Amino acid sequence: MRGVCLAIAWLFSPLLAEGQANARLGGGPGMPVGDLSDGTEAAGSSFLVGVAIPVDVGYFLLLEGHHSRFGINEEELPDTNERVNPDADIKLTGGNVGLLIQGVADPVGFYGHGGVGWARGTGNGERSNEGEDARFNSGDNSFMFVFGLGVNLTVSDHVRLSLEARYNHAFDVFDESARWIPVTASVVIQL
Repeated sequence: MRGVCLAIAWLFSPLLAEGQANARLGGGPGMPVGDLSDGTEAAGSSFLVGVAIPVDVGYFLLLEGHHSRFGINEEELPDTNERVNPDADIKLTGGNVGLLIQGVADPVGFYGHGGVGWARGTGNGERSNEGEDARFNSGDNSFMFVFGLGVNLTVSDHVRLSLEARYNHAFDVFDESARWIPVTASVVIQL
């Protein structure tokens, strides 16, 4: 494991020495759309962490991890469900790799990105269905793609703030597609 860490550090050290790569950390609300919105709350929480590695002027290889959580909305479930445990939820966690295209941010600039990755959807909770209690706990993995647009605000030579909206689409989670739109505010630190 130590050898792998040293190899990764050696591979990216020229980029880090020049201060071109940047780290991203953000969060905000996520809105489920399509099949995912059936039975879930109208908004949940979304978080992301990533690194953007320059490949050319204004072009970056974007590596990200993401996590979103949506609560179950009892009123949206069929009438046969009498109650739902308030801790019931659906979580989508995964990672993606893509291309980020960024304009000059002096002091404000725009960017867009797109990529592919995977998502793991997990759901858990407890329902009372027609008088019988039932626990559910499920999980699925799926290929996904993501597109996003955002705006950067330069705060200093090494720090930017960004506001972004993205579209995430996982193809087969819980036997249906899962689509959600996170709107995140992030801190971007140039390394």
